Amino acid sequence: MFAESDLLRYVEGDCSPAEAAAIQAWIAADQGRGALLDELQALWRVTGAAARRWDVAGARRRLRASDASGAAPLLYLVPHRSTFWGSPWPLRIAAAVILSLAAALLWTRRPHVAPFREFATGPGQRAELSLPDGSRILLSVATRLRMPRDFGVRERRVELDGEAYFVIQHDSLRPFVVRTPYGTAEDLGTEFDVHAYEPEDGVAVVVARGRVALHGPDGAPRRGLTLGARDRGVIDARGRAIRTRGIRLESYVAWTRGALVFEDAPLPRVLAQLGRWYDLDIQTTDRSLDAERVTIAFGFSAADDALLALARVLDARFTRTGRAVRLLPVVHDRRRT
Repeated sequence: MFAESDLLRYVEGDCSPAEAAAIQAWIAADQGRGALLDELQALWRVTGAAARRWDVAGARRRLRASDASGAAPLLYLVPHRSTFWGSPWPLRIAAAVILSLAAALLWTRRPHVAPFREFATGPGQRAELSLPDGSRILLSVATRLRMPRDFGVRERRVELDGEAYFVIQHDSLRPFVVRTPYGTAEDLGTEFDVHAYEPEDGVAVVVARGRVALHGPDGAPRRGLTLGARDRGVIDARGRAIRTRGIRLESYVAWTRGALVFEDAPLPRVLAQLGRWYDLDIQTTDRSLDAERVTIAFGFSAADDALLALARVLDARFTRTGRAVRLLPVVHDRRRT
């Protein structure tokens, strides 16, 4: 006989392979138990999927205990209900963490463990990671982060496609390194943001506190920058390193508080980020709009509100069909009446 607490642990992935198999057999023996499980899963989706915090350190302790006992290793994370900043998200954003390799281990109970763990958010989703060394990572929308299974044993290295905000516990013997296709950021005791979405040509790092060493990808000429607080460093697709000092941090890290802020930003960049934020495909119908630069802040929970605000700034209008949004310039009638 299993209690509801056991079923909740099963739904959240917080049980051993042996426990999961026993619960599956118990559910299969009675249709009523399957209905109970369905209710718990529905409740979990409503109350447990938003702004979830994932405790990597706790998961790692359980993995070590599993290895010591000789049981088949299981890769899973335990969710907590608190948010990254200790307050509710301003937007209804579910922090979806996708662990495809972990799911394979859970259901097939394979005896080997993949060398990497992968965490991902979809469009309009964010997630927080709490690492074994006490560091924290907040993943932005449409972002993927990979880390070795032995993270922290000999080195602290992650791979990023997207954007993330890092609050790092400094360790001079094991620097924290963020690798992207266009460059690598190495923590020197700091809080910093890394922006490196695959469709965009380059990596940008903004330092909120401390210092970061930014240099090109492995094998490229070692053109690098050492960035301090309120510095922004960019390595573009050509390998050029550019530093801007004294930036306004709010423009680059407002997303961690549920808002988007742009200052003199090219319109294509604004549209790309809004598309990730609201899961939309936003295109312009007139190339003259693509040359526009925009200063605007978004703090809206509804996509149409954000689109309307942008259209007003551009003196444009928009049409929307499902995910497809088209921006059109307003044609003014100059005829005299």
